[in-house]
Amino acid sequence: MKNRKGLAWLIAVLAVLSFLAAACGSDSDGASSSNGEGDSTTTAASSEGPDTSGYADLSASLDGQGSSFQDTFQQQVSSDFNGLVSDAGGSAAVTYTKTGSSDGKKALADETVDFAGSDSPIKEEEMASFGDREVLYFPLVGGPITVSFNLEGIDTLNLGPDTIAKIFQTEITSWDDEAIAADNPDVDLPSTPVTVVHRSDGSGTTKNFTKWLTEAAPDTWTLDSGEEVEWDAKTTGAEKSTGVTAVIKDTDGAVGYVDLADAAKEGLTVAAIGNASGDFVDPTPDSASAALGAADIADDLTYDPLNADAEGAYPITSPTWMLVDKVQADEATAESLKAYLAYVLTTGQEQAKTLLYAPLPAELAEKAVAQIDEITVG
Repeated sequence: MKNRKGLAWLIAVLAVLSFLAAACGSDSDGASSSNGEGDSTTTAASSEGPDTSGYADLSASLDGQGSSFQDTFQQQVSSDFNGLVSDAGGSAAVTYTKTGSSDGKKALADETVDFAGSDSPIKEEEMASFGDREVLYFPLVGGPITVSFNLEGIDTLNLGPDTIAKIFQTEITSWDDEAIAADNPDVDLPSTPVTVVHRSDGSGTTKNFTKWLTEAAPDTWTLDSGEEVEWDAKTTGAEKSTGVTAVIKDTDGAVGYVDLADAAKEGLTVAAIGNASGDFVDPTPDSASAALGAADIADDLTYDPLNADAEGAYPITSPTWMLVDKVQADEATAESLKAYLAYVLTTGQEQAKTLLYAPLPAELAEKAVAQIDEITVG
């Protein structure tokens, strides 16, 4: 069993490292770094820095919204990018608002934003709202969806897929349940009631968490998967990752699913999760990288790292994308989008581990960079 105290120490120490890194560059609102283990699957940006030679000509500002999961990454890299553009004499700026993946896709379909952030592809029933427009998927980073909990006196827990399924279906109602005890034979569990916390808004995090449950606990999980799920009435809903973390933090006995970056910001305790190999794995950038490296990449650059059967892979690893119209209405917007995408897919990847995400595998990053040239004006 791995120790949550060790993970908490790691997050605290590396938060200091990220503060020092931010002091040398742009400001960051709460970043942490990885444990420094090597990862040969990820791409490295040039140590010479990004090519800003065309930034002086960027004039169209970009508005994006959607995924809460990618918000921490978007805020940092957009801030860094905006600073480089300003220093070069350009007038463009990127803003990103976390509204949830469903709302982000709807806003892009309604053409009220320049790009959407989403942790799940466009659903078949959503396609009609885009008409005959073609949307490109640009993967940004990956990262762990944690099972975070607040249980007085307990900072170490292992949770297997079937146990998690029973918890979130309210079949387990107290923390000393025999299923939790079986996963944690050396932990003195209290009889505290379980309070299940979930996203109340349409969420790619919900989609990926429940999709993992359908794959990892098929004989136990009965609620299906989706960006919205028919949760039991005894559960508690909250908007966005920040809403879920707030309820968990304030409620003894609470448990919910939330990305690692937001869990770390709030100092939440996270469980080690049973993977496809039967090992309990902590949520870290490196264990997420192991899952990303094992995922198959589709032609449209969608991919699925959930429940990856790879050594050291964290099983609830989420992808996340920027969704962009292939055909843009004007040249200025197209050029700003191309420049921002090129930045986040190269130099911006250096921020991933600092912010507790996993950078893209080299093969996927290279394909995404090559796809930028498909953005046209018409």
